[in-house]
Amino acid sequence: MCLLVISGGCTGPTRPAPPSPSTVSAQPLRPRAGHTATLLADGRVLIAGGCAVDGCTTSEVEPSSEFFVPGRGFVPGPRMRHPRSSHSATLLADGRVLIVGGWAREGTEALAEAEMFDPVTGTFQPAGTMQGDTILLPDGRVLLAGEAEVKIFDPASGALTAGPAMPRPRHAASILLPDGTILITGGQDGRQRGLTSTVIYDPRNGQRRAGPQMATPRFKHAIALLDAGRVIVLGGTTDDSELLASTEILDLAANVFTPGPAMSVPRYKFRDVIVRTTAGRLVVAGGTRVDMLAADGRSFEAITEVAARRWVPTATALPDGTVLVVGGYDERIRVHVDAVITPVLR
Repeated sequence: MCLLVISGGCTGPTRPAPPSPSTVSAQPLRPRAGHTATLLADGRVLIAGGCAVDGCTTSEVEPSSEFFVPGRGFVPGPRMRHPRSSHSATLLADGRVLIVGGWAREGTEALAEAEMFDPVTGTFQPAGTMQGDTILLPDGRVLLAGEAEVKIFDPASGALTAGPAMPRPRHAASILLPDGTILITGGQDGRQRGLTSTVIYDPRNGQRRAGPQMATPRFKHAIALLDAGRVIVLGGTTDDSELLASTEILDLAANVFTPGPAMSVPRYKFRDVIVRTTAGRLVVAGGTRVDMLAADGRSFEAITEVAARRWVPTATALPDGTVLVVGGYDERIRVHVDAVITPVLR
């Protein structure tokens, strides 16, 4: 299957000059990895932050944000208050985007200052002090799971309150379940060794219980809902050297994992590249291919090849059924300055 490549070279790219506000480009305006991509209500994709040079040593390169505009291309976005990479971006119910965490450059402390993109004003505004992995709760509040504490942020009031403690193994993957609890899977211990354990955490009262064991130890993996009753855990690594193509499926009613279909290539560091198309199909990017889960859920089909391996890119399902994949870096931490768009997916 063919695809559109929007590219200025996959590795070792030349660095584009800072664009003027009127610039429209067929490719991203600068290299990015560890950035975020958020589909806004008006159809634009907000691409924020990310490291910008080979080695991923700094994010302090303009433009700190840009938009992908379907049918036009990439245009400069507003300046972020704090250039950052490896952060989170949470789309709130009112259309704003909460940006939390990340680092400005190598060797610095994680950023404590959060910020908020407001699509009405088109600017990034201060959002207080907060850190941790973010999970949007059913009532519109945001749970922030830090290394030592949990906070709950209320976007309506701006209040930040303490929440009940939550287990957070390093490089685990977590997801909000239909019943309002949070499933935390895998992670690593202090010896670069993956864990098979899972935990079910209830953010309403802080109660937790052991979940079922996975068959394979995993960290730097990904997780997604298949439907209201099933969760799929994908890829990752057992020891930071062996990469996994395997998946496991958790049946929530039976409380047991069973083997799932293997992806077409091994993947890790791909948390932000699992999306659902407008037709409901599950698509997984990262690595050297873009995969789509078959309609019967029994296999992954490689729907396109990508010219070079990419870790920590982003994938966004666009309103026309295509998927936009931006940036990432290769196995030598060379940052990509390209994007790919799949054909319309049904």
